[in-house]
Amino acid sequence: MPRPGLLRPVLLALVALVLLPLPSASARVDRRPDLQRLFAQAGTVGTMVVQERGGRRERTTIVGAPRSARRYLPSSTFKIPNSLLAIERGVASGADEPYPGPHPNVILDGAPLLPAQCEGDLTLATAFRFSCIPIYQQIAREIGLDAYRRDLRALRYGNGRLDPALADRFWLEGPFAISAREQVRFLQRLRTGRLPLRARTMDEVRRMMITEDTAGTVVRSKTGYVFTTTPRVGWWVGWVQAGERTWTFALNLDVTRPEHLAARTTIGRAILRELGAPLTG
Repeated sequence: MPRPGLLRPVLLALVALVLLPLPSASARVDRRPDLQRLFAQAGTVGTMVVQERGGRRERTTIVGAPRSARRYLPSSTFKIPNSLLAIERGVASGADEPYPGPHPNVILDGAPLLPAQCEGDLTLATAFRFSCIPIYQQIAREIGLDAYRRDLRALRYGNGRLDPALADRFWLEGPFAISAREQVRFLQRLRTGRLPLRARTMDEVRRMMITEDTAGTVVRSKTGYVFTTTPRVGWWVGWVQAGERTWTFALNLDVTRPEHLAARTTIGRAILRELGAPLTG
């Protein structure tokens, strides 16, 4: 059964105090229109917001400023808050919660959209990794729309527009939406443990998000593919950590050709390297 009493008012009041902006000796915002060339070279348009932290250093870099404030469906990047709420509410015990197969695939343009792994036995962690939509639709039905309304407001995630007719797919079909800037603010709170959730809940999801862990650099991230709009939209969100330095980021771009799906991470990594993140390839 879902756990009642999530995000109590007293807890929210305490969190509100914690979330007050802190002064920084060197905070600045850099707009980098020159890096738009990376999107243009790939034959698309997009935006990326990167918030860098390290010691007392604080810098936000915005590529494609107007688009960075525009809201889009979150698609599979919603698996981050969805996993948090599933664990917090007891719908899933944690990253190792089992989901025995078989599971249906999703057909798009006459072909399976999801990898074959989504059709077999899964855990919450593998469903997250392979973006297995049916598992998260099952989770959504167990959480329920009323709980989502309350919890997403408390997490300050998205525009709050949840259509009752889309209760198990509102993040795929809308009008629920979020901007790149909002994604970064949410991820910063998750990264630093300042969401109104149990520490264990955040630890489990941060563990699920690890996509790279090499030579002292850890990447936690999630891709997303909005295939229900024209144009389609691709996301890549997360953060890079190297020692005391972090780069929290959100990228989205128009997907008008198949190769634009790979461009989500290739462009994103190129921008992160430009900003000093120690990434290869």
